[in-house]
Amino acid sequence: MNTSEILFRYLPIRISKALHSLPENLLLSIDEIRLRKDSPISATAGRKNLTFDESGRACPVSSAMCATSLEILECVSKLTEGSRYTCDEFIARGFIPLSEGGRAGICGRSDGRGGIGEIYSVSIRLHRLIPDAAKILVREFAERGVRDTLVCAPPAMGKTTFLRSAAFLLSRGEGINPMRVCIADERCEIAPSGTLFGLCDILSGIPKAEAITMLTRTMSPEIIICDEITESEAEAVLVAQSTGVALIASAHCTHPSELIKKGRLGRLVELGVFSLFVTLGDDRKARLPELEA
Repeated sequence: MNTSEILFRYLPIRISKALHSLPENLLLSIDEIRLRKDSPISATAGRKNLTFDESGRACPVSSAMCATSLEILECVSKLTEGSRYTCDEFIARGFIPLSEGGRAGICGRSDGRGGIGEIYSVSIRLHRLIPDAAKILVREFAERGVRDTLVCAPPAMGKTTFLRSAAFLLSRGEGINPMRVCIADERCEIAPSGTLFGLCDILSGIPKAEAITMLTRTMSPEIIICDEITESEAEAVLVAQSTGVALIASAHCTHPSELIKKGRLGRLVELGVFSLFVTLGDDRKARLPELEA
């Protein structure tokens, strides 16, 4: 199923028709589409945002096609397969997982009980498997040994794509001996259904700190992969390291040196918990920078 087919599966017909009228090369490059109640619909391709009218022509924000409240409801119904209550736990954390991988982020009004009542915005993010995206990392592991690795990049720069590729290559033994890989996939987006991983075990929808601890204790992984660690996961990272499990994780920053002043996460860098760093630039290419003393 290609990107456009996935989008059409979840979108109301009026919006699908407009998208279908976009140039094919643009449609296939879309990473995200965002519906807003009574406000402009936008699509994102790479780092560019696009608004369009009902004929699928690019246009200024002021004349862009808008989503109605009924279309928002229809989209949410499609995303939850007509059973929103089964996704309440995810919705309370601001997203709905897609069966193909990726997630739909949501915004709206609190229901007064710690969840989201009425939904105002839906952002459907799509992710692709690019098998060789993490080839530079696997080559480094093969030559110098597996190490705790932090992937650094701003939002929407391909961190999850890189992690997915790392899981694919390492668990299948592409360019290295196959390894037991576990994925702590809190937001259900690193491991899309149907991806042909190898020696890989996936724990989805569990908070990362809890998932890392569970995987370390019960699955004897050689490597754990997770997305976007924060200060709250720092202790779980230290526990995993003390057991000899290598961690590949990501963080929001352009360079690891930016993390030094950021509390416990910076402390992990200072302590040398991560001895290898990967940065992703505007060109989406991976690089292995040195951390300055």
